[in-house]
Amino acid sequence: MDWIYPKLSQAMRTWPTALLVLATAALIAGFLYWKTPPVLPATQPQISIETFARTIPATSARIASPSLHTNPDSTLAQSSEKPSGTIAATTSLPPPPVPPTFESTNLAPTTILENMRTTIRQFASTFGDNPVGTNPEITQALQGANPKQLNFLKADGNRVNATGELVDPWGIPYFFHQLSATEMEIRSAGPDRTMYTADDLLIK
Repeated sequence: MDWIYPKLSQAMRTWPTALLVLATAALIAGFLYWKTPPVLPATQPQISIETFARTIPATSARIASPSLHTNPDSTLAQSSEKPSGTIAATTSLPPPPVPPTFESTNLAPTTILENMRTTIRQFASTFGDNPVGTNPEITQALQGANPKQLNFLKADGNRVNATGELVDPWGIPYFFHQLSATEMEIRSAGPDRTMYTADDLLIK
């Protein structure tokens, strides 16, 4: 047992030194740890409200601008198209023509209608039959489209409109109804300019 005491005595002398070294190392490590700032993760840069507001118009302009790869033909076609609604809104129809009234002549409407009947009878007396067909066809026959190329129309109040129809004193085309080879019913629309109403003028 005598050999143990020297060893123990030596260990007791070196133990405080070892503790002192460990304490010093711990102090140095702690100082270095608290002195060095921690490394923070990367964050997005902060943008102010003013900077963000200034970037909005530029972004909108880039979105609205056409692509450099746009087909020029399709762009031209789109620019040349016009909505139909715009054409309809800017195009106006001309006012309807005002038909002439019988006051433009010195003859009464009934007299003008009787003159029309006389003209038809003169044609039948010459050719044996009344002119037949629609109003323009009858008008052409009375103007000279007949075997003798005779013009039966006179300045008797009856007129021919722009479409080649004989019209009554109010500018409405006559309605010719062939009753027989020698009898023709002639109807005028009357002052209301509407056929088959109470004010129609009718003669045979």
